[in-house]
Amino acid sequence: MGDNVNPLLAPALRPGDVIAVVSPAWGGVGELPAATGRGVAVLEGLGYKVRVMPHAAGRSQWEWVSGSAEERAEDLLAAFADPEVRGIVCGIGGDHSAQLLPLLDMDLIAANPTVFCGYSDITSLHHGIHRATGLVTFYGPALIPQWGAVGGPFGYTVDHFQAVAGRAEAAGALPRADVEVHDGDFDAAEATGTPLRRSPSRPREVLRAGRGTGPLLAACLPSARHLLGTPWQPDYRGRVLVLETPEPPYDLAQADADLTHLRNAGGLDSLAALVLCRPYRFTAADTDRLHQLVLEHVAGHDYPVLARVEGGHTDPLPTFPLGVRSTVDGDELLFEEPAVVTGGPGPGGS
Repeated sequence: MGDNVNPLLAPALRPGDVIAVVSPAWGGVGELPAATGRGVAVLEGLGYKVRVMPHAAGRSQWEWVSGSAEERAEDLLAAFADPEVRGIVCGIGGDHSAQLLPLLDMDLIAANPTVFCGYSDITSLHHGIHRATGLVTFYGPALIPQWGAVGGPFGYTVDHFQAVAGRAEAAGALPRADVEVHDGDFDAAEATGTPLRRSPSRPREVLRAGRGTGPLLAACLPSARHLLGTPWQPDYRGRVLVLETPEPPYDLAQADADLTHLRNAGGLDSLAALVLCRPYRFTAADTDRLHQLVLEHVAGHDYPVLARVEGGHTDPLPTFPLGVRSTVDGDELLFEEPAVVTGGPGPGGS
C-alpha cells in the first residue's frame, strides 16, 4: 500500500486536556521513577491532566521492553480510543517499537486522531501510523528525557511543542536555540540535582544551497532503517526529510551503514530537501566527517541539504510535525501549515 496522501489532523492539545503516557519500547517509566515523576509534574503544571497507561511502568521477562508487544499495543490503542485523551506522550525511546506495528488497528487510530509525540525509536510508530492513516504525528519531546529533565525542560522545548501541537496555525520558522547539550552523565545530574551541562550552539550550516518544499518526514536514522522493505516504510519521495542520530556507541561507521541502506532503498533519491540535526555527543571533527559522508551519499542529486539544525537527541528538542508542508530555504526550516485543528479532527491542507 502507498502512503495516505491526505493529512489527518488531531484536535489541538490545550491545557485541561488529558495526556496519556505510554512505553512502546523500553520501560523507563518504571525504571526511572524520579524522572517520570518530574515529567508528570511539569505537564500537570502546564495545565494538562496526565494518565499513565497500565503497562507503561511495567517490565517483561525481556528487560529491554516494558511488556509484551500485545500489552504495549493495548496501551497505545486504548489511549487512541479514549475520547478523553487528547495527547499521547511516549515515556522514552528504546529499540523495539516496531514490534507493535502488526498489532495496531490503524482504522481505530484514523477514527480517533490524537496528538502523538515521541522521538528516537518512536520513529517506527510515527512512520507506520502516518503511512497507514495520514495522521500528522509529532517527532518531539518525551516524558523522561525532556519533560522530566533535572532542572526542568527547556523553555524552547515547551514553547515549540505548544506552538506546533497546541495551536491551529502554521508554526512558521523553526526557532534557533542558543545552547546545545552533549553532556550524557545522567546519573551525576540525578545525584546532584544539577542540570546537564550546556554549551553554546554552533550555527546551522548549509551543506548544499537551495530551496525545497514538501511534506515533512522526521526520523532517527537507525530506527528508520528498521522499516525499510516492510509494509510500514513511508514514501520518501518529495519529502523534506529530517534525520538525526542517537547516543554513543552510535558512530560514523554505523551512520555510513544506515545511510547506505537508506540510499539503496531509494530513500535519498527524490527528496525535496534534507535536514540534519545536530549529532548527539559527536565531536566537531566527527560532525564535519558525518556531513561529508552525507554529501557523498546524496551526490548526484540537487536538493538542498541543511545541517546542524535543532532537534533529535541533542537538546533542546523542538517538535517536528510529520506530514505538514515544510520548506527549507537557505538555513531556515519553515512549517507552512497547521499541524492540528480547532475542535474536532479534520483533514489537513495540501
